This record gives sequence, C-alpha cells and structure tokens, in this order.
Amino acid sequence: MAAKSGRDLLIRKNDVTIAGFRTNSISLDGAPVDLTGKDDGGFRTLADFAGILAMDIEGAGVWKDSTLGAIAFAASPTGRLLTDITIINANGDTISGNFYLANYVEDGSHESEITFTTSLQSSAAWVVTAAT
Repeated sequence: MAAKSGRDLLIRKNDVTIAGFRTNSISLDGAPVDLTGKDDGGFRTLADFAGILAMDIEGAGVWKDSTLGAIAFAASPTGRLLTDITIINANGDTISGNFYLANYVEDGSHESEITFTTSLQSSAAWVVTAAT
C-alpha cells in the first residue's frame, strides 16, 4: 500500500472546493446491535450487523475564502446539511454523500493567519470510490 499525504484532503460541492485541510481525520462507526438475553448465560451476544453506520470527518486548515464559514455563520437553523458532497483524498479516492456541518471554529492570533476547524457528520449512505 502506498503512503498518502495527510495534507491533501478536499471537500467539494458541485466541483467547487469549499474546504481544504492541513490536518484531518475520518472516523467510521458501526456499533453492533446487542441481542443479549437471559438465556445467554451472562455473556453478551452481538448481532452480525451494525445498528447505525456513521462517518465523522474532522479537519483544520487556513481560512482562504468564506464558503464554509458562510454556511456555519448563517442565522438560519437549516442549511447546515451539505448535500452531494465529495471528499477527495490525496491518492484520488473519493467519498460522496450528504454531510451535516456539526461544528465550525475560526481562530486567529495577532500577526498570523486565520485558521478553522470543522466537523462533518454523515447523513444517509455514502459511496467510496477508489482511484483508478
């Protein structure tokens, strides 16, 4: 398996980059369903399927335009569900789906760049496509 660069993860909507990250993480959750009953002798019994599948994406970068911030700072409680988002990894692999903008923080210090951190949470199924 070839190594990947951690800096090259882009969030795109309609072929327009809305965020690029310096650091990022993608976490997948697929907690199983607990089927334990009194007849299991005190041992946990788990189903062979997940109750809920979830993907969370966290990232931090340098603020370069207002696209993602405008979504976050909108006064409306709606509009944070980003539909048809494509996440592009350094090797060209993509993850496509709908993601909710759950958190956004801007930070800046005197005589330095403005940075941001954000977290996105999957909403519905996603599709992973390997680069060719």
